[in-house]
Amino acid sequence: MAKLVIIDGSSYFFRAFFAIRQLSNSKGFPTNAIFGFINMLLKVLDTEKPTKLAIAFDAGRATFRKEMYAEYKANREAAPDDLKVQIPRILEAVDLFRIFRIQKDGFEADDLIATLAKKATEEGYAVDIISGDKDLMQLVSDNVTLYDTMNDKRYDAVAVEEKHGVKPEQMVDLLALMGDSSDNIPGVSGIGKKTAAELLQAHGSLDGIYSHLDAITKKKCRETLEQEKDMAYLSKELATLKADVDVKLGWQDLDYKGPNTEGLRSFFQEMEFQNLLKRFGLEASTKSFDRGKYLAVVDPSQLDEVLGELKRAPLVAVDTETTSLDTREAKLVGVSLAGKAGKAYYIPVGHTVAGEEADGQIPLEEVKKRLGPFLADSTIPKVGQNVKYDLEILQRAGMPLKGVVGDTMLMSYLLDPEQPHNLDSLCFRHLGHQNITYEEVTGKGKNQVSFAEVSIPKATQYAAEDAEVTIALHDCLSKMLTDAPLLKLYREVELPLLEVLAEMEMCGVAVNKAKLEKMGLALEKEIAEVQKQVYASAGGEFNIGSPKQLATILFEKLKLPTIRKTKTGFSTDERVLVQLSSSHAIAEQILRYRELMKLKSTYVEGLLASIDPETGRVHTNFNQTVAATGRLSSSNPNLQNIPTTRNVEYDIRSVFIPRKNWQLFSADYSQIELRILAHFSDDPELVKAFKNNEDVHEHTARLIFNVKDVLPEQRNVAKTINFGVVYGQTPFGLSQQLKISTTEAKIFIDNYFKRYANVQAFLEGIKEEAREKGYVTTLMGRRRYVREIDSNNRMRREMAERLAINAPLQGTAADMIKVAMISIHRAMATQKLEAKMLLQVHDELVFEAPENEKGALEKLVCQQMESAMALKVALKVESEWSDHW
Repeated sequence: MAKLVIIDGSSYFFRAFFAIRQLSNSKGFPTNAIFGFINMLLKVLDTEKPTKLAIAFDAGRATFRKEMYAEYKANREAAPDDLKVQIPRILEAVDLFRIFRIQKDGFEADDLIATLAKKATEEGYAVDIISGDKDLMQLVSDNVTLYDTMNDKRYDAVAVEEKHGVKPEQMVDLLALMGDSSDNIPGVSGIGKKTAAELLQAHGSLDGIYSHLDAITKKKCRETLEQEKDMAYLSKELATLKADVDVKLGWQDLDYKGPNTEGLRSFFQEMEFQNLLKRFGLEASTKSFDRGKYLAVVDPSQLDEVLGELKRAPLVAVDTETTSLDTREAKLVGVSLAGKAGKAYYIPVGHTVAGEEADGQIPLEEVKKRLGPFLADSTIPKVGQNVKYDLEILQRAGMPLKGVVGDTMLMSYLLDPEQPHNLDSLCFRHLGHQNITYEEVTGKGKNQVSFAEVSIPKATQYAAEDAEVTIALHDCLSKMLTDAPLLKLYREVELPLLEVLAEMEMCGVAVNKAKLEKMGLALEKEIAEVQKQVYASAGGEFNIGSPKQLATILFEKLKLPTIRKTKTGFSTDERVLVQLSSSHAIAEQILRYRELMKLKSTYVEGLLASIDPETGRVHTNFNQTVAATGRLSSSNPNLQNIPTTRNVEYDIRSVFIPRKNWQLFSADYSQIELRILAHFSDDPELVKAFKNNEDVHEHTARLIFNVKDVLPEQRNVAKTINFGVVYGQTPFGLSQQLKISTTEAKIFIDNYFKRYANVQAFLEGIKEEAREKGYVTTLMGRRRYVREIDSNNRMRREMAERLAINAPLQGTAADMIKVAMISIHRAMATQKLEAKMLLQVHDELVFEAPENEKGALEKLVCQQMESAMALKVALKVESEWSDHW
């Protein structure tokens, strides 16, 4: 039997929008719904392979049902603005796929689907409806099935009955009785899905129920049905899909012959959908970049000639190919160089065939002799993509890299921190060029090989292209940074910082391995004891790590009060357990169990596994292009989230130690974001508190409580508000934190802003700036785009407002410590100190130094940190020496 596939288009784009967030092209146009919709569409094309295909969309909110019942769908919020702007482009994409598209004023997509399905079955077609909407289940029959691609579930008549307890032809009556909250169909009061299904199983239909009301034994149910008969039949009318909409079409209109590929090429390029271009084999056509000539450098005289040529270039791009992304494990496979667009070179040094060194390579020692001085020559300006990685790789290979003047990844990050910054994305976005991908040369999955096993000719095309596009990108992004203007921030902060971070990563930090191992044994012992307590409280053993099993114990066996439910069942998260801890000892025991397990697995075992066998130290990665605020992040392992604790036995920070006969020194900015707030707002009260060196939390407490002597609990409230303000805290958020009513929290916040009026004016001004410009800036001009500041969705708009408030403050603090790190690094070099900068943890820096340098280092660090930026209030640093962190 021939088949017609009908897609519920409106359902698809809503699901796509909420499934994928924060996706836009380089112009800032949101593309998440478009991208998700197209991928969902492609899944249908792949699985169904339709020969006849249609897609139905709603034409608007004004439908015949709205005229019938004014409250129909009245509970639905308007579509978010960033979805609205994508809908016309989604319709354009459908047309480019050459799929028959159907819309009609006054009707919903579901009515059009019902009409098409009826016509098709009458013509002898089988019909597959692609949707997860239960309203469409009323159409299921011997020749009509429903396929929910999101959950990979097909519904025939049997499956509908299994899910809802009624046959497809009874679905309308089910909705008439139980109502439908998503469409605001009222149904009959107090009748839920289970009761509705039971009534229909007993009496067949809504008419059958009303013909046998006397047979319904539950008095309240019978009376309600009797009283709300009109509402039941109105609900049925609202739920019934109209299968006779006047639509003009010929069956040949539904023939699917494949997409307009040239049209899709332009569309995908505009949306910057790289993977979709590749899927359809549509190479990005561009006038701005054409792949050049790539040469493998395979003998010493050729290398000398290439280096001679590149010395005359205004700029040289450098890129390395290795066996691993981990700089501590990676072995150098090759180096690529380019001095201009149109030509690039690849120097293979570590390619292998069947485990043996491949032919056609210059010995590494010969390369070092010639390439080493070239890379170390700081008068030859060099650029790269993620230069910090190349710098560490080349340093370990005995060829230090000097003269770095550009990093395209950092440039992209400054232009828009929330866009992807990998080389392939940058080339596609800014040059309209698709790079050869890593997987194209190494393979995928279990068949993937190390780059060292890639043939030299294939590696040359891949690696040399990376160097050439980096030159082109550097030129393009430099102009964009100048226009922004962000060039000063880039040149004076982000670029010089990468060398500081590279040195910190290569240095690493020592840990007390014996102490860690001892801590691990103590944790194992206590975990076993807490586990016994949990089992005793639960009345038996179960998997404590399983939320499902835990929920069964807490809420079914122990009958504890339900705090919150999720889509998958009862929530057992930390907030729930904290609330339950007053009801039963098991909740507190589980909280302790989780705390101990995290200490053991994440910190003790994680740190032990991270100790480098070569250095005996832990080497983290400091990421410059991850946090949108401008802050650095740490990974592999994350040393910025090491917990502080008063429990000496499990003090993870205490295992970080200096090298033998040295000491650790930590310096931490004091209340930095509040000082920055005082500067930005120029609030006289806040500025006065810092200028008089007062306890700012006590000062705030005196103001908002109107007291002279501040009680500890009053100071705590003031401290919470002070720090909450920089995150745009709401009365609800403050009430949750202080465990007080929202009304009381609002009074505190109102009192705060009465006394700090300039702070309130500054915060409102920041939100207005975000609405006007679409972004906010730090003191040094760093940008943070605020894309949902005008959203119709209140929650998303308020979240954007909080982001707008916090970004200039946290971002300025991030800029400040980066400036301090660079100046400290330079001053340490000038004074020829042996001391090392080890860690950066938000507002704190950690060093190690020998005894004879303690005085010089402390003076240098505090001086540079406190003079990193000129604010209206003084910067203050708190510091200490110790034999551990």
